[in-house]
Amino acid sequence: MHISSRREISKLLNKYNYSAYKSILLFIFSFLVASLVAFVPEYHEMNEASNWTLFILIFSAMLWVTEAIPAFAVSIFLIGLEIIILGQENGVYAKGPNDWKIFLSPWASSLIFLFIGGFILSLASSKTKIDIFIAKKVLNIAGTKPKNILTGIIVVTFIFSMFISNTATTTMMLAVVIPIISSLGHNNPFGKALLLGVAAAANIGGMGTIIGTPPNAIAVGTLGENAPSFLQWMFYAVPPAIVIMIIVWYLLLKIYPSIEDEINIDFIQNINNKKEKIIPFWHKNLVIFIFIFTILLWLTTSFHHLPVAVIAFLPIVVFTTTGIIDAEDFRSLPWDILFLITGGLSFGLAVSNTGLATWFANTMPLENLEILTLVILFSFFVVLVSNFMSNTAATNILLPIVIAIVIGITNNDDYLKNAIIIVALSASNAMLLSVSTPPNAIVYSSKKINSKDFLFIGTIVGLIGPIIITTWIWLIFK
Repeated sequence: MHISSRREISKLLNKYNYSAYKSILLFIFSFLVASLVAFVPEYHEMNEASNWTLFILIFSAMLWVTEAIPAFAVSIFLIGLEIIILGQENGVYAKGPNDWKIFLSPWASSLIFLFIGGFILSLASSKTKIDIFIAKKVLNIAGTKPKNILTGIIVVTFIFSMFISNTATTTMMLAVVIPIISSLGHNNPFGKALLLGVAAAANIGGMGTIIGTPPNAIAVGTLGENAPSFLQWMFYAVPPAIVIMIIVWYLLLKIYPSIEDEINIDFIQNINNKKEKIIPFWHKNLVIFIFIFTILLWLTTSFHHLPVAVIAFLPIVVFTTTGIIDAEDFRSLPWDILFLITGGLSFGLAVSNTGLATWFANTMPLENLEILTLVILFSFFVVLVSNFMSNTAATNILLPIVIAIVIGITNNDDYLKNAIIIVALSASNAMLLSVSTPPNAIVYSSKKINSKDFLFIGTIVGLIGPIIITTWIWLIFK
């Protein structure tokens, strides 16, 4: 073997060993912190089941923050801990032999199939290039003015991210945006406006529907029968999302103005046209029809009374039976997101059923705390935490605590519902760092933008987002 090859292998092994040792040390550190917090102090009025649930909470939170293991693995791990620690018959929580099954019940949640339906729609539109086709059409309508191009890019990204994953939306839009940036003059800052516009619109647009982003699904799953319908959620979420996005659009135009009055976008017609596999015409037509029909059914549930999860089976059945989505496509779905959602719902059950939620409510100094003040504080807190860890994980951790504290202040179901939705929506406003969200990371990977470019827009959105969301929901739905 060549000496240089040996050196390369040695470097890779050393890098792998370092990563493995780091993960092990962070895992042990997380365990020790969780043990110290949960078991060393003597917590008054906390039962043994609550004590162990607090341990699982701290342990999982530390693993999510330190990224000792992947985020989806943390969700699987916490469910395992719940079954082993809390699910033992006649143990600290479970009484009967089948009580452990409660921690697996979220897998039977209709939300799981709703998200699978959303993933299938996203994959079908991407595979048939419908998403790129629509983006091209919108840009042709927008014209050549920089302001109009940015508006078109943001509108397409915003709308798509409401119904398909923001990761897929960002990837799709980069295919359109990168050629535009390449055509700009070398010193034209407008390219950064386009990239930041895509990232922000993908993040904020996800607020708009139940399937737009996992924190929304966690909120709906937590609310149970009191959850808003698909259309009701849009009434909660779309107006504040639009206001936030308009502010971002205005700031991007001011901070990164184009030095060119007009931009030639004729070349976008050639995007993805070279050496592409021929897509049957009927595939495209069927995807467009099912996409529109599914969304219309979701928006009109109050008329036909079909559950949104049942409607989600329409694209799943049609696209898989017609071969538009094959077995390989199905295996490529982001199953890790589903594990994150189920882990959060399962943990919410543990926090509620073991009495930890009640203990939080009774322990907090709530006598002089206004409910609105509490909601705003938690909204900012979830934004802060979500900048450094998955917003799904942050929502998983904070929502059970928010519920317990709100119940400790008031028994008003509407206040509780509003608080849960506000905190969940606020999680989508975390975009301070290049690694804060998948859209940020994807845009940053283009190497046409720096980490510091996210700071200003991320700070503005993090500060105004929770205020706009809270103001809208508290005033309109009080």
